Formats: sequence, C-alpha cells, structure tokens
Amino acid sequence: MTTTSVADNIRALSAAQKSRAGAPLYSRLVNRPVGRVLAAIAHRLGMTPDQVTCLSGLCTAAGILLIALWRPTVVAAVATSLLLMLGYALDSADGQLARLRHGGSKAGEWLDHVADAVKLATIHGAVAVGLYRFSGLPDTLLLVPLAFGAVQNVHFFSYILTYQLRYHGGTPLARDEGRAGMLKSVLSVPTDYGLLCLVLATRFTPVVFVWVYGLMLVGYGAYVLLALPKWYLEMRRL
Repeated sequence: MTTTSVADNIRALSAAQKSRAGAPLYSRLVNRPVGRVLAAIAHRLGMTPDQVTCLSGLCTAAGILLIALWRPTVVAAVATSLLLMLGYALDSADGQLARLRHGGSKAGEWLDHVADAVKLATIHGAVAVGLYRFSGLPDTLLLVPLAFGAVQNVHFFSYILTYQLRYHGGTPLARDEGRAGMLKSVLSVPTDYGLLCLVLATRFTPVVFVWVYGLMLVGYGAYVLLALPKWYLEMRRL
C-alpha cells in the first residue's frame, strides 16, 4: 500500500490522460473518469497494472458467461451489464495506473490487448447462445450477434494496427480538441463498448433488445466501412 492519497492520485492522473480524440461518448464521459478513480484506488492499495488487467478480465469473463448461462430476468440482465461495465472501467484503470507508476511494460500492454481480443471474440457468441436458449425468437436472428462479432473484430484489430503505426507504439496525451473532438465522439457512438454494455441490460425483453442491438450493428457497420478507407489513405501518407 502506498502513502499517496486517492485524491492526490486522481489529480496526478488528470494531468496525464490519453488524448480523447474520437473516443466514443460513454468511454469519454463515463468510463475513463471511473477508471481514473479505480486506478487511484488500485495505486493506493499497491496493485500492479497487470493485476488490474486480470481483475478486469475476471469481471468481463464472468459477465460473458452469465449472458449465455443465466436466464435474462430484469435482475439478471442488469447485474450482468453492471459486471461488464465494471470490467470495462478496470480495463481503463490498468493503463491509467501504469501512467501513474511512470510507465507500463510491453508484457502489460500485451496482456491488456489479449484480454480485449478474448472479450470481443466471445461476447457476441455468448449473446447468440443466450438468444437461442432463452428468447424464443426465430433462429435466423442468431445471425445478428454473429455479424456483430465479425464487424467488431474487424474494427478492433484494424484500429489497433492503425493506432500502433500512427503513434509508433506510443500513446498521445490529452489535448484541447474543441468541437471536432466531441463530434468524433458522437459519430463513433455505435462502436462504443460501454453502450453495448447498456444495451445488454435490455435482454429481459428480447424483441426490444434485438431491435436496439441490430440498430447498433447497422451503425457500427457503417462506421467501419467509412473508417477503413480513411485509415488506409492515412497510412499511405506516413
């Protein structure tokens, strides 16, 4: 346990935030601030970034398993979503904790990205299993989570590659982005994992859930179709 107070840790993190450019609204307005508090608490407790990553992975894995295994009553759906949101906040906290400790490690970055890859490779499969077991809806609707999983994985891996090439493995710190930065955040709303966690809370009403989830998929697909050629042209200019 460190002697630095949680409040001091939060103030230090506020001065060393990643750039918010293009970060979806939930991530920008909710997840990073919550992650900042969790990082400050973790630092106070003497935890390492890798330990926070593992705790995030455990929360997320439990939430994903419950999507597939627990009948989605109101309590079950909300509790599962809260567990996923906690895992997401801890996913933000591990990187912030690394900055608070004056730098992370390649192994820590690897662990963080692998945890994200496992999460995105399994969560929509769990949604498909849950719909099949509990919703009573036509089996053809199982194509929606399968398509969502494909689109989200294409976005995640292409974005990570673009980010690494753009910043040469580094991380840009916060800057004043003005209206342009907020506009990007609004336009990227369909890609927001935090929004997905909120949408999953509606699984106790399968018809409503599939409609909202499906609309999010359409928006996500449109975003990716526009982003890929933009990123390609950007790479050609590097």
